[in-house]
Amino acid sequence: MNTHHPSEKEIQQYALDKSGTPENSNHIESCARCSAEVKTYLFLFSEIKQSPQPSFDFDLSAAIMPLLPQTPPRLSADRFVAGFLVLFITFFVGIPVFLFHHYILNMFSSIPPFFIYSIIACASLFVLAKTLDMHKKYQKQMRLLNFN
Repeated sequence: MNTHHPSEKEIQQYALDKSGTPENSNHIESCARCSAEVKTYLFLFSEIKQSPQPSFDFDLSAAIMPLLPQTPPRLSADRFVAGFLVLFITFFVGIPVFLFHHYILNMFSSIPPFFIYSIIACASLFVLAKTLDMHKKYQKQMRLLNFN
């Protein structure tokens, strides 16, 4: 026999359709506390089914639908421009990489390591500064939302 009480979810499931593990079923049937909880849930479920459906004296969908934002058309001018820019940048970067892929590694071999490390350090500092700025703006917006 089960020595612990089933969870609320298991008791609710048992009250709905008498399903569950045999251990839980045996425990619920033999335990006075669990049986009382099942009876309570059965009473609640029957009352919920008997409650009247809410009715409005107006058409709710007609009142709400005009207030919802309209979805933009599938192919708008903004999407066309964005797609064109993506293709243009892809070709602008992709064609030189394809044409000069043998020479790209040699291109960086003549640069002294000090300059490469300087570029990496500057780029890392820039990304760190932008990340901290974005986090600061996020915290400010969250404070405004929390009314603090």
